[in-house]
Amino acid sequence: MAAGLPFEDPPDLNTATPANLDLHLTAAPTRFDLGGKRVRGDSYDASFVGPTMHFVPGEHVTLTLENKLATPTNLHFHGMHLSPSGSADNPYISVDPGAAFTYDFTVPDDQPQGTFWYHDHEMCGGAATMSMSGRASTSAMASSSCRDVESQIFAGLSGAIVVGDDRSLLPAPLQHVTAHTLVFKDLQVDASGQIVQNAGNSSIDSNAPTVRLVNGQLRPVLTMRPGETQLWRLSNAGADIFYDLHLDGYRFTVIGEDGYPVHQVTTAGSLLLPPGKRYDVLVTGASSPGQAWLRTLAYSNGPQGDAYPAVALMRLKVIGVPESSQPMPRGVMTGSQNDLTSTPIARSRVLVLSENRSGTVMFINGKRFDMSRSIFSTPALLGTVEQWTIENDTGEVHPFHLHTEHFQVVSINRVPQAFTGQQDIVPVPHKENGVPGQVVIRIAFDDFPGRVMFHCHIAAHEDAGMMSFINVE
Repeated sequence: MAAGLPFEDPPDLNTATPANLDLHLTAAPTRFDLGGKRVRGDSYDASFVGPTMHFVPGEHVTLTLENKLATPTNLHFHGMHLSPSGSADNPYISVDPGAAFTYDFTVPDDQPQGTFWYHDHEMCGGAATMSMSGRASTSAMASSSCRDVESQIFAGLSGAIVVGDDRSLLPAPLQHVTAHTLVFKDLQVDASGQIVQNAGNSSIDSNAPTVRLVNGQLRPVLTMRPGETQLWRLSNAGADIFYDLHLDGYRFTVIGEDGYPVHQVTTAGSLLLPPGKRYDVLVTGASSPGQAWLRTLAYSNGPQGDAYPAVALMRLKVIGVPESSQPMPRGVMTGSQNDLTSTPIARSRVLVLSENRSGTVMFINGKRFDMSRSIFSTPALLGTVEQWTIENDTGEVHPFHLHTEHFQVVSINRVPQAFTGQQDIVPVPHKENGVPGQVVIRIAFDDFPGRVMFHCHIAAHEDAGMMSFINVE
């Protein structure tokens, strides 16, 4: 696959949406043709960007993951409002090499419509996991062949999920616009043609030159007509690096963030996507033929972190018979979640993110991740709202992610934030002049008991210990 070919959406795992959905997904070593080079990595169903899963609210899903890798693996349905226990979105499940596991869950009736993603969440280290048969097992964690989350995502094990169709939430003239899924991933390749892994003599270096791809394509060309509006579902499904997206001469109309409709439609000249972040945006072609580049701008996530250069990602080509431009939506989006600003707070907690001087060992509240022990001695209670203050005592930005539930950002660096909707990832600013960066969030624990994970979504950082869970009872 050379650079500059016509844009292609990722393959679909399924397109129909019956009331009972039965899917199969295979994780296996794979040779890819990426940017004109043959490389070796891992895939779901032989695609560097895993096939897009399509769910609808109220649907019952069984999904069998077959593991043909040489190491244990599993699935995390990132951003979905699913139980963290049993055979649903349970990161403690571990599927051994040569085995299969069937995930079984019902998408809640009130699951918001938008863009989510899935990826490996195999946790190498700590206590016990749940084996493919549901029994406690330490074999995966004890195995020297167990790979960390960073290595598995970086090798290719991630893909998009689309719940419903958020075009249905738009004004009638926009409900049938063309929709595209844009999954951003990067890779580094060693001299043998292997995607770099944290094994042997090679290791992933997020500050090293990296090839940035859109749906596994190198600088593809997306075509639209003058005046045409399209919906772009943007997803950073990579392991470690940030994308600061900008489309030359255009503004994005933001209708969704992290899979949830925004409370207030806004426009933006650029959008910062740390690892795991998603936005659903409307883009309207210029009134006359021309072209523009979708690029990631130069970005540094702090003096202790990485600096990324500006890179052209995709060429937008506006050509053909003009269309009549449609007015963009305004105001509150249908399906927006409740504002928690005036909701009584049952408990307040403080989380301090820190790391050692070399950035190789990470902590939350001074503790590395322990699969058997939460950093909190007291559980959260169903039916309550909690307020968490997340302090960043390091010199790099950490994108904080919460499983199972979304949250509302209340303040950033002690500046109150207007309610814009709920999200599942927020960048926590780095320490400056000795003052820790800070984000305050509110979380409604509504439905699911169990161990709800939270961590930095730079995969190398969660692997290094910046992860824990809260018991919800």
